[in-house]
Amino acid sequence: MKQAITLFLGACVLLAAAHLPGARAEGVITLKSGEKLPGSLDTLDSPYMKVRSTILSKPVDVKVEELDELVSSRPLDIPAQFSVIRLANGDEFYGTLKALDTESLQLQTAWGGLLPVNRKYVQHIGFDSQKAYLRNATESLQGWKSSANSMLPECRNGYWIMRGSNNTDLQTTFPTPSRLHVQFSLYHTNTFRITLSLWQNPDSGSSIDLALSLEKAELAKNSSGQYRTLGRVKRDTARNWYADKTIKRSDVHFYADPEKGNYYLYINGEQVARWEELKEMDNIFENENGDEEEEKEASKKHEFKPGNTFVVSGYDGLNMAMFNLNVFDWNGALPHLADEQDIISKYDGDAPRDKALLVNGDVLRGAISLQENGTIRIKSDHYDVTLPTAKVRALDQKNQGEKKLPEEASDTRVFLTDQSILSLNLESLRDGFMEGRSAAVGKVRIPLQSIRKVQFNLQNPELRKQRETPFRSK
Repeated sequence: MKQAITLFLGACVLLAAAHLPGARAEGVITLKSGEKLPGSLDTLDSPYMKVRSTILSKPVDVKVEELDELVSSRPLDIPAQFSVIRLANGDEFYGTLKALDTESLQLQTAWGGLLPVNRKYVQHIGFDSQKAYLRNATESLQGWKSSANSMLPECRNGYWIMRGSNNTDLQTTFPTPSRLHVQFSLYHTNTFRITLSLWQNPDSGSSIDLALSLEKAELAKNSSGQYRTLGRVKRDTARNWYADKTIKRSDVHFYADPEKGNYYLYINGEQVARWEELKEMDNIFENENGDEEEEKEASKKHEFKPGNTFVVSGYDGLNMAMFNLNVFDWNGALPHLADEQDIISKYDGDAPRDKALLVNGDVLRGAISLQENGTIRIKSDHYDVTLPTAKVRALDQKNQGEKKLPEEASDTRVFLTDQSILSLNLESLRDGFMEGRSAAVGKVRIPLQSIRKVQFNLQNPELRKQRETPFRSK
């Protein structure tokens, strides 16, 4: 039976490539063996999954244990103001926080209604007071175009994969605010380089450019064609660094406020660079009025006129994968101290472990509760304050090392159109709904129209190895 399905799907791949827009709209089902079939999920009659496709005369049954993933063509949504709940196993839920106590919380979601979550599984409760213009942008190439006739990256499993010797140059446009927080992660070798161009204006030639490589980080400002380096930072490089071909990961956060001239670069949680743009000093010589007029006229010619184009350029001598690309309207908050740098928790065993991190960098400790009007109350022996969620960045929970959680044994991971990620044990698929059970949430019922990707057989050793590194695939 398996051999017959494999031969059949091999033929389907050829048919899918022959301009079948209807088939592409359904999504793509991938088997563990690498064969692909355009189609959609229908019902589950364990151990078989019924699959429908416009290139099939009737549905076909495929063993669940042979499935790798389903990727649909449904677009991502960018939610407005929301809360994010992050679990110890990496799952994330987006919605509106409705209730919160020491044992549980309730989150109103677009796909599952009111979702109860056991707090012992919760690692992080965040309040996104930064408006998102791009969220998980590397999930697709929708809205992006290639500039300078460069190669488009391969888009797979949430990664943009930039093949060695190919220069990638992508751009998109959105109503860019005056301050930006750009976040992304990379798998790369020592030969990588990546450049961000922010507020690029094709008409005036203005932009803020960040160039990052193993050797240095450089920030420049282009004002109406006048290029000026704002700062350059050397990064640590060992001798013969070019001989190291191993794959590394870098998590990058860049914060930019051109109006105040403040720029911050963090890599893997550490501040790599802080640049402050020095404003021109006023002319203090009374007898140089003519020169002052000339300088004012020159400054007008080279005025910084921001645009709405955002550009990403990348290259690696081998391969590079970019993922988790987000662009926010920066609210002024910078990364907070890591747990190991939290001196109070480290040396005061009686200090409250739960803490609220505020946007301005302050930390409040005490009993945390959600009020009826949506505000956060923090009560301790020293204070009792109530804050709007717009001033709260995150609620940090107890260190996960202190929690004895069962080992994650879910067999299916579901990626939803609202950016949520949920791991569960799949139980049924019928009437347009997927049903399963999660350790943290319990029984869940998800409409198929809210699902954009499903990964099956999470515990399969072969598939786990493939999913660990984006360059591995069949």
